[in-house]
Amino acid sequence: MKMLAPKFALLPLVTVVAALGVSAMPSQASTTHSVSTAATSRFAYQGDAYGTRVNLGNVVTSAPSAPVVLGCATAPGVHLTNTVTDVTLPPVLSTGTIDTTADTLVSPVKTVTTANVQNLNLLTGLVTAAAVRSASATYHISSGFHTSARGTSFTSLSVAGIPITGTVAKNTRINLTGLGYVVLNEQTSKVGTRSAALTVNAVHVVIDQTNLLNIPVGTNVVVAHATSALRGPVAGTLDGFAYGTRAQLGHVVSSGPSFRVILPCLGTNGHLKVHDGVGVSLPGVLVTGAVHNTAEGRIDGSTASGETTSTVDSANVVSELVQATVIRADTHASTDGTTFTFSDAGSSFGTLSVAGFSQINANVAPNTKLRIVGVGTLWLHRVIHLPNSIEVRMIELVVKHANTLGLPVGSDIRVAVSHASAH
Repeated sequence: MKMLAPKFALLPLVTVVAALGVSAMPSQASTTHSVSTAATSRFAYQGDAYGTRVNLGNVVTSAPSAPVVLGCATAPGVHLTNTVTDVTLPPVLSTGTIDTTADTLVSPVKTVTTANVQNLNLLTGLVTAAAVRSASATYHISSGFHTSARGTSFTSLSVAGIPITGTVAKNTRINLTGLGYVVLNEQTSKVGTRSAALTVNAVHVVIDQTNLLNIPVGTNVVVAHATSALRGPVAGTLDGFAYGTRAQLGHVVSSGPSFRVILPCLGTNGHLKVHDGVGVSLPGVLVTGAVHNTAEGRIDGSTASGETTSTVDSANVVSELVQATVIRADTHASTDGTTFTFSDAGSSFGTLSVAGFSQINANVAPNTKLRIVGVGTLWLHRVIHLPNSIEVRMIELVVKHANTLGLPVGSDIRVAVSHASAH
């Protein structure tokens, strides 16, 4: 990366501002928009499945194979599939074909996930099977929430040379001499008045002894994993994020979203998630003070509401082109099941200056757009509304032209970003 001069070389600058009465706008100026839809009784469907996953000690050596992930769907009729031909990681495991599925159903309301693994060989033949299958279902009927592992099965299963026939009881544990143990038909479930979930692992191997295969102690091997979950009725679901900075120089992300915090689709049950950092330093491009990012959300049968914030104590963008303090992006999303409301109330600057723009200060209006001659576009308090979301980027510099500052065309530098959505 070409380093910039220590001071920003001031070029003749021209403003292109939609409504230039910038100083007349209060720093607390915000935008709000609402949309309405027909009321429906919703459930949040969740689930995932994969064929194999291996952690060698504390290192993820083999990520989930053939994964399917529902995320947080609210619509029935979703059908996901994935397939891989084989997985090989000697001496830990080898498999044949792996198939996974995930479905959301409406009558009854149900989440179903499955994982099928053919020709399983674990620990150089210590655990083998022609096929293993996990099935997880969570459903809601008039009597409430229920879970089922019906469909979980083992074909030609053998452990330490001993065939295991018939139905394998859930959470069957067998010791593996000199290695650890294996749990067959491992099940974990939770059923409440407003939600339920079930996880099924057909095979789960744990290495807790020093061994002749030199497999690290602490290794976990999961084969045929399926999780299903339901929650509801809910007014809606959420998602969102906040981060302090992001710098993409040309087509290369030189600094990814810093200290990012995520708002889960089912909220945080009112608890504040926080991710703090000491700051970011890309000399000549972006230097900041401390970063404080938060996410909070609540969901019940009548409302779903979430808020994400990013606060950056100070920022120096492109060698004093932009200088600011107490930069705060604040986004809100909420719904009662029919009306969806989004706001950036709380977004503000403590102080703000832009080289060559004496009229710009902390009271800058939302969506102020400045043209930096020979460089590109500078956005201040940018607000992006989409049908189900709002995003705030308090500072965003987009480089569109070859320039003397050493910034590649296509560069995008952002400070204090938050996003919230409701569905």
